[in-house]
Amino acid sequence: MRIEHTPCYILHRRNYSETSLILEVLSRNYGRVNLIAKGIKKNKKYKSTNFDLYQKYNISWISKTELGILVEIENSDKVNKVPSEKAMIGFYINEMILTLLHKHEPHLELFDLYEYTLKKLFSNQNEKIILRYFEKNLLQLLGYGIALDYDTKTGNSILAEKKYYYKIDSGPTSDLSISGDGMKISGKTLLQLEDESLSEIENIIEAKNLLSMILKKYLNKPLESKKLYRSYAQIKSQSK
Repeated sequence: MRIEHTPCYILHRRNYSETSLILEVLSRNYGRVNLIAKGIKKNKKYKSTNFDLYQKYNISWISKTELGILVEIENSDKVNKVPSEKAMIGFYINEMILTLLHKHEPHLELFDLYEYTLKKLFSNQNEKIILRYFEKNLLQLLGYGIALDYDTKTGNSILAEKKYYYKIDSGPTSDLSISGDGMKISGKTLLQLEDESLSEIENIIEAKNLLSMILKKYLNKPLESKKLYRSYAQIKSQSK
């Protein structure tokens, strides 16, 4: 089957032999797909194509097995110039999708979320807040469930002035005597994460801790992007 001119982003690429590339792609209509770009490095037709991450392409390929064959690729938008620090954050976003999203599962909403997140990220908005919204929406879109606006024990609405205990397997409850896998968190943070209005440092940090705790359950191992970002931040701080 031949797939024609589908909007895509390259999530990861690696060399294959001396002339080819393996591309892990997020496509709008076909989900995650792996493609081989045969002989691409010696093909003059693609001399001006860099196969960049965070760049939107229209891609055509032939789908035979788990590994499709690239037929054509062209830029869909203007080329993004990505600062190193933003690229590190993008790497984290890409790795989460590669880890949590199964191959060949169409997910239009996730593609749109990814595209929206990149635009926010590269427009110099607060990346810590952007990441929290992406993590929340990713979990919800993939069906992992993350209750934020109601007490899962009583059914009552979350109140900003109250403290809650968020248990991974069920969600927030005002019963602070509960123990197990979870953490205490303010109602204000839960509501701001729900309606995407985070602004104060305290709430941003709480939201980060909550989402990190939930994601840890579904990720099989620590993400390489987190290790790289910590190393990058350390080098950057030492250079000042």
